[in-house]
Amino acid sequence: MKTYRFTLPLLLIAISFLHSLSAQMTGNFKCGQPGASNTTCRSLVGYSSKNATTYASIRTLFAVENLRSILEANNLPLSTAGTQRVNPNQVVRVPIPCTCSNGTGVSTDVPVHTVKQGDTLSAIASDLFGGLVSFQRISEMNKIPNPNEIVVGQRVWIPLPCSCNEVNGRDVVHYAHVVVPGSSLAAIAAQFGTDNTTLALLNGISGDAQLLAELPLDVPLRACSSSVRNDSLDASSMLLPNGSYSITANNCIRCSCEASNNWTLSCEASQLTPTTWPTCPPSRCQGAESLFIGNTTSTSCGPRSCAYAGYSNQTILTTLSPDPCSGSGGSRPPSGGSRPPSGNYASTFSPSFSFVVVLIQCALYLL
Repeated sequence: MKTYRFTLPLLLIAISFLHSLSAQMTGNFKCGQPGASNTTCRSLVGYSSKNATTYASIRTLFAVENLRSILEANNLPLSTAGTQRVNPNQVVRVPIPCTCSNGTGVSTDVPVHTVKQGDTLSAIASDLFGGLVSFQRISEMNKIPNPNEIVVGQRVWIPLPCSCNEVNGRDVVHYAHVVVPGSSLAAIAAQFGTDNTTLALLNGISGDAQLLAELPLDVPLRACSSSVRNDSLDASSMLLPNGSYSITANNCIRCSCEASNNWTLSCEASQLTPTTWPTCPPSRCQGAESLFIGNTTSTSCGPRSCAYAGYSNQTILTTLSPDPCSGSGGSRPPSGGSRPPSGNYASTFSPSFSFVVVLIQCALYLL
């Protein structure tokens, strides 16, 4: 009877190891909960082409509303021409609208590809869209019974993976990173400033053994904290990752996210011509009329700054950091985009199949 006390735990351990080995990447991103109402956000995908292309061509391929969105996501000057060359295998971050439904996130109705002579779903997925989606997923979401049978002129929705979920209780920008052969979780985590455990849990895998090359991996990018109000017209688009910026408030304000700025959104007047307003409204902070957005002044108790808080139909909203002399402390806590835990970038342990076999043999021997 005593041997059974050891046999059952061994079998359970072996089964749990086998389960972990069976887990593998699917290329689909978790988003929301099954049965919950749909949520939307902006996500990013990392696109690379085997051939040289241009930013304008990428914009057209992904149906991005304007070229500026791509320039902002890649921290490129607004003067960058759409015809500028993008080298083969150069990765470009492309913003996409994301909808979470039934626990999975996909791009909202875009992009759409019109089938041309010689196209196959496999080539569309791997060559044209850089492996960001599988041909099986395209077939499933477009209800194509036989993926080998598509016709010229047929319009096919490309359901790119995305997510709007918080990670570790913080808002992040989800980024679809196509895994390069020879990659490891540790290398990817170090590249994007996250950790092995977060990447593994987010993608439903246990370690490098389940990391599949040429499939998209959900990578959470830390976002800068900001003072933008939830009722601002640009609230949904001001979650910015490191090395990106956004021109907002009808072209009047430029906000950027840089890790070197303490992961705090930095905003200032853009000096551009407004899009719908005759002129840009004043961007002074109430209570400190000499301070404009992006300005900081020194007091005997410490610095005081004027931050961008969003905009309405006719107004640019501002917020003044608390007076350090009043004893109220510093500026209010950030609403999101905090730093993920700094991970241990050591290799993740992956149990071998032979070890599982040994465990099962031991358990059977004790029976």
